[in-house]
Amino acid sequence: MTLKTAAAKSSRGCPLYRQGRLPSPGGTRRALFRAMRALSLLVTLLLPVALGACGPDEPQFGAAGVILGKPLPKESATGGAGGGVFGADYDANANKPTTTMSAAHAAKGGPAASDTLDCLSCHTAAGSAKDKAFSFGGRVVRGTSPAVDVDVVVVNGAEKLGPVKSDTDGFFWLLGAPVKAGSKTHVRSAAGIESMSTALGAGAAASCDSANCHVPGKQGKITVP
Repeated sequence: MTLKTAAAKSSRGCPLYRQGRLPSPGGTRRALFRAMRALSLLVTLLLPVALGACGPDEPQFGAAGVILGKPLPKESATGGAGGGVFGADYDANANKPTTTMSAAHAAKGGPAASDTLDCLSCHTAAGSAKDKAFSFGGRVVRGTSPAVDVDVVVVNGAEKLGPVKSDTDGFFWLLGAPVKAGSKTHVRSAAGIESMSTALGAGAAASCDSANCHVPGKQGKITVP
């Protein structure tokens, strides 16, 4: 008698086996085989789905380098429902300045446009342009070119200064009282929003193009999509 035959007779002689409470060795192997085959089929069916979902490009949105900074589906590119912090949807013709910085400076003998023009060095209650004191002022660009018709707003809790639009040279400003410490700046074009990651200090800290802020070699220019 072989060992295999002896094992089979031994299992058939087991009372639990005869009562059907234990599977036979052969039945156990067949059940295991069926389970493994089912699992293999399941993996075969689900693997393409999983790989498709985790592919390098999400077909709804695009490649990672293209979608960075873009709004998610059903998310407004220009501030959310009702314009968010801006108070209204983007409108290229709303809040436009009545003149340009260059024209206003030319009429008063002021400095020419530049990326290092510190607005609040003059436009303060104690400055040489105290008749037109600013809450904030600066320049916004797109790439290396001035960004025209960009909304700029400064928010501190429920208090909101602006929005105002940038002029044809990308300059923006708001006449008024100094900003309060802890305020946040947001800029918006028709293509999307950029928000300042850190809060402003009080007063002259809202001079965006002052020596330690948004100038070449420091924090870089304020940019919009």
